[in-house]
Amino acid sequence: MNREVVQSLIFVLSGTFNVLVVKWGYNLEVEGRDGEKYRFFHPVFLTFLMFFGNLLSLCSRNSGRNEEQLLYDRAEFKPLKMLLPALLDAIASILLFTGLYLTYATSFQMIRGSAMMFVGFFGTILLNQSLGSRHWLAIISISCGVIHIISMDLLRVDYDQSSLAHYDRNSILTGDLLIITAELLHAMQYVYEEKIVKTTDVSIRQANGWKGLFGMIITLLLAVCFNYVPSSFNESSRGVFDDWIDVWYQLKANVWLNTALIMFFISCAAYDYVGMAIMKFSSTGNRLLADYLRVYFIWIFVILLEWEVFNLMTMLGLIILQMGIVLYRHAIFADWLRATVARWQRSRYMDLNEEQRDTNVPPSRPADVI
Repeated sequence: MNREVVQSLIFVLSGTFNVLVVKWGYNLEVEGRDGEKYRFFHPVFLTFLMFFGNLLSLCSRNSGRNEEQLLYDRAEFKPLKMLLPALLDAIASILLFTGLYLTYATSFQMIRGSAMMFVGFFGTILLNQSLGSRHWLAIISISCGVIHIISMDLLRVDYDQSSLAHYDRNSILTGDLLIITAELLHAMQYVYEEKIVKTTDVSIRQANGWKGLFGMIITLLLAVCFNYVPSSFNESSRGVFDDWIDVWYQLKANVWLNTALIMFFISCAAYDYVGMAIMKFSSTGNRLLADYLRVYFIWIFVILLEWEVFNLMTMLGLIILQMGIVLYRHAIFADWLRATVARWQRSRYMDLNEEQRDTNVPPSRPADVI
């Protein structure tokens, strides 16, 4: 098994585990500091753990010889260049964890596929890429898939409620829209990071580590703000968006929650590091393409755990969305068409040769161009 396959497998499995562990934590009811039981909803705290995992990259060994070979003729890296990606990632991650709390785990991962079309827009600005007719067709397909998934979420909330914190359509719609907004910010972050790691002499561990350091500082500043922002959908002892004092009491009250958060912390470190490696040696688009594969693993687990009810109409939205993503990255349908035409022309050419051998008479029509 080559290096690329191993990286993709680690990337998909660690990303799948992140979503499932967070959703499982949201379903746990743990005692807060007032003695009442509340759901473990702390998106800012989860974002802080994620960046702490990124910071571990600075303590790891260099990523190897293949990376060192790419460091020639590059501009000098300055750590402050990772400040903007850290800011975008912090805001986007808080929005994502909030959206996951309000909607389904499968919808969360499917709607994240919208990042592909945003990457196309920002790629034209920062990476001098161009969008052809195939890309615009893919963007239309992705948009239709996302709209279909959101509409199905608004319908199935009436009968599929086991993993939801709130059973109203406004909460579902808010969660889905927060995910789309977060993917807009993530797309900007990914494209900017790709430009940095491909045009400077930075290694993956340095870029990921510095982003983790800046991200932790930014998240702590946001934590101070959100600790006093009132929230209508968050259940906590003070009714604020993210009460970090409640985190301390809830962690003391549940050993399994501590175990889940430790595993979340480790998997985040692996997910972000491998994701940046895929982006550096390949592209942001291929990173998103590999990331979207985890939606199938999430579907399997949520059905087995009975968190959600299998819905064929939602799967139709997934197929439409997946077609758009594949079409954006690869002209697979155009390749199929060209291959079919080439086989047809080749068969006609072979028929002409057989006819010529049988009659020993030159054909009266010109041969097809191959």
